[in-house]
Amino acid sequence: MHLDQLMVDIGDFGWYQIAIVACYLLTKIPVAFTMMEMAFTGFIPDWWCDSTTSDLVAYDNNATSYLVNNGNISGLNQCYGSGNATNCTRVFDLSKRTIVNEWDLVCENRWISFTITTVQMSGALVGATVVSYTGDRFGRRRTLYVIQFLHIIFLGISAASQSWRVFAAMRFGIGFSGGATIVVSFPASIEFVGKKWRALLGAYPVWAGTSPFLPLVTWLFPNWRHFKIIVCIIAFPICLGFFFVPESIRWLTVKGKLEDAAAVARNIARRNKKPIPNTDILELVAEDERRINKTYSTYSHLDLFRNKRISLITLRVWFSWFASSVSYWCLILGVQNMSGNFYLNFFQVSIVEIPASFIVLLVVNRKRFGRRWSVAMFNIGVSVGAFCAILTSLIAPPEHKAYYVSICAMVANFCSTCSWSCLSPFTAELYPTVIRNLGYGSAGTVTRLGGIFASQVISLAVKGGYVPYVIICILMTIDTCFILTLPETRGEALEDTLNTEKTFDHTLSEVNEKLQTKTELEKHNV
Repeated sequence: MHLDQLMVDIGDFGWYQIAIVACYLLTKIPVAFTMMEMAFTGFIPDWWCDSTTSDLVAYDNNATSYLVNNGNISGLNQCYGSGNATNCTRVFDLSKRTIVNEWDLVCENRWISFTITTVQMSGALVGATVVSYTGDRFGRRRTLYVIQFLHIIFLGISAASQSWRVFAAMRFGIGFSGGATIVVSFPASIEFVGKKWRALLGAYPVWAGTSPFLPLVTWLFPNWRHFKIIVCIIAFPICLGFFFVPESIRWLTVKGKLEDAAAVARNIARRNKKPIPNTDILELVAEDERRINKTYSTYSHLDLFRNKRISLITLRVWFSWFASSVSYWCLILGVQNMSGNFYLNFFQVSIVEIPASFIVLLVVNRKRFGRRWSVAMFNIGVSVGAFCAILTSLIAPPEHKAYYVSICAMVANFCSTCSWSCLSPFTAELYPTVIRNLGYGSAGTVTRLGGIFASQVISLAVKGGYVPYVIICILMTIDTCFILTLPETRGEALEDTLNTEKTFDHTLSEVNEKLQTKTELEKHNV
């Protein structure tokens, strides 16, 4: 049972629904800043040694710095031996104020920066897992904005932290709220629009459009504490969306809150200048849910494996998100390994994702491609790019190898972004409302595991530069086969109840037939 016809009646994608969707999706902006900020907050500025000992002298001529220790010379930013490291008083270039020069996180303390990043990713994993449950249990709106409020608190405490230990604890909280926001914001947004607009929301480049501004903001505010305050200022008005956006009509209906759901539907129709809609469908959907789940008890992750069909969908979706995450982060790490201006490099890597998001709109809604073939087609593009990178690594002339490999990696990264933009709405559409946040959230959890695994894949490049590309080819090939076995959701109604007797073959005629029967019975009783 579904509410797609009601979505059309109240505006489909009217201006008020656009405003609601914007409020939900804009919550990703501060999250995008904070999830990627460690590239700048953990940046290692130039440093050199200064010492009061007679055999240790430091020179700085703004171009190179040298450490002279009994005739032994080491270059700028060079650790000169773990045994003597404590004898060196390090002096940092203060043109960039990062946590590295704040707490001396180089040489014997370098492990701390890596640990902080790992703590953040662990927080994102936990956040995605927890919110996949709370979003379905307590509602999309309440969960999302509580998480946003916590995000501001973690940012504020982090900006005032006086030790790296407090900072690391706050990074866990920031990762937690960031991972949770990503998981709940998109499923919430698609529940307000008609079926032909869901793919548009998946391709809307909120994250990609925010990323290029990150190097600009950090360049203007090179002090890491100031940067966090700026993000807090950006996040605060976004949190005010709590007082503007309503709860999901679909969620209210399946939870039995029919009066609230009808009120939201009428309010949206009124603001979109549409006639007052017939909300009888809400009762039918609620009745369908009561028949399946008589007590409105809480769904859990076990319901992702309630029957064979849902189980197979879940397993294939998990593998797809894992494979996409490994491929994406491996390619990003490879592309960022380039010389030149740090801020400009990050901008170039980020800006390529914007056209990739818009290209998705040209294919994902077309009947010839749909959701399945769109994801599969871009997966094939990733595999081809990675395969070309393998061949280039093996046969290209040494003097041109790095250049050609970078081009192949950029092509693969472009296709990877397109694939992920198609995969997001596809995943949300595969699950009914009652477990949509659970399904989408569990996929987000698997994504974090893929990101952790990607760092291990990159380490294999030490033994052979093409090894990560081999793994990408294998994962993307298997994933393409799995994707093509999933049911197509383009043009299909968005299911609301976990009806084990039905699949995606529901049509609006079935709903209209039930409504007509209900109306005839009411007339007969009168």
